[in-house]
Amino acid sequence: MSARGCHFKLASPAHIFNIRVSNVKTLAHLTFMASALFSALTAARSAHAEGNFWDLGYGVTASGSSANGSVIGAYTENGSYFMWTAATGVTSIGGAWEGGRASVSADGTRISGSALGKDGLNHAGYYSVSTRQWNTLNGIGGNTGTSASSSWNISGDGKTVVGLGWVDGGVAHATASNAGGSLLDLGSLGGSSRANGVSYDGSIIAGWVEQPYGNWTGVYWQDGTMHNLVDDQGNPHQEATAVSADGRWIVGAGDFNQAWRYNTLTQKTEWLGDLDAMGDYQGATGISADGQIIVGYDRDLGPAGSAHGFIWIEGQGMLNFTDYIIGQGVDLGDRTLALPLGVSADGRTFYGMDSAGSGFVVTVSPVPEPATYALIAAGLGLLTLRRRVFRCAAIKQ
Repeated sequence: MSARGCHFKLASPAHIFNIRVSNVKTLAHLTFMASALFSALTAARSAHAEGNFWDLGYGVTASGSSANGSVIGAYTENGSYFMWTAATGVTSIGGAWEGGRASVSADGTRISGSALGKDGLNHAGYYSVSTRQWNTLNGIGGNTGTSASSSWNISGDGKTVVGLGWVDGGVAHATASNAGGSLLDLGSLGGSSRANGVSYDGSIIAGWVEQPYGNWTGVYWQDGTMHNLVDDQGNPHQEATAVSADGRWIVGAGDFNQAWRYNTLTQKTEWLGDLDAMGDYQGATGISADGQIIVGYDRDLGPAGSAHGFIWIEGQGMLNFTDYIIGQGVDLGDRTLALPLGVSADGRTFYGMDSAGSGFVVTVSPVPEPATYALIAAGLGLLTLRRRVFRCAAIKQ
């Protein structure tokens, strides 16, 4: 402590404070700085403490999301399609569901599904949020009943709709749309096939094909070429369900009652675990853009509502999904989130169906960013410094 004032050096991860206090004006300024940073700290912490749950209603299946979770696509079986936002709630967008799922482009401007075509058949297509119109795609030559094709996903850029098209009344092939608005037949192994997931740019598409002996096996198409999905022992995976935005990761359902994550660069499989050893079926249904958050189910032969939803997080492993959401401070009442069907690209919004058969959307807080940690450290540092300054001023008096 010097004769002219109190001199402090306070280190923090964000800054080095080197402050000389010699008069009341400096004390007042320091008090203001500390108070301002404390307010910013409180706001930052509050911003990261938000989580919400929405009930979309009985029979409404929430099955797709924009990248930030602000737009959700949903459907009712043998009914129409819906769009959900926090501001508008659930609103009907028409269309005609005959299999498939409602999915959403990354920017939330397109929702894929199926709608009535000029030929009187239902075709895969997408709904334009701006024009409020459905755009249908051509089939691949056949139909079953009133369905020519159905959509199961849409790429993040909104340019590629994937799903299946009917060859005849009993056989369907995996399909993907092209820039001209037509469906391309991705082929099969003699039986049926279907495309379930697609990367952001449409270059990698994942799904399943029917083998000659009748079982389904997982495959992915990269730039139109089919590749088998097998584990590290050469055993085929059962079905691929979703693809990360960059196409690096594919997830799905496998044999041995386990969900998996497959790396398209290394061709290696990672088993995600087994939430319920008594469950007969387990599979992953959705994956974040970076591949670090995966959701899915573990269930027996009973109804979907009897399933146990899971969340898998890089570095943490598999957790019970309902317990995880409650642990994030979200009030679910007595709900069990039995069947999560996907996660937004940013990993913050989840959607699916609960144990009572109602669709749900739930958001959780993000992990605080490094800048937030720096702000917290700086705010706490200044508050500590202020206390020391006042003690120093008292001594001088």
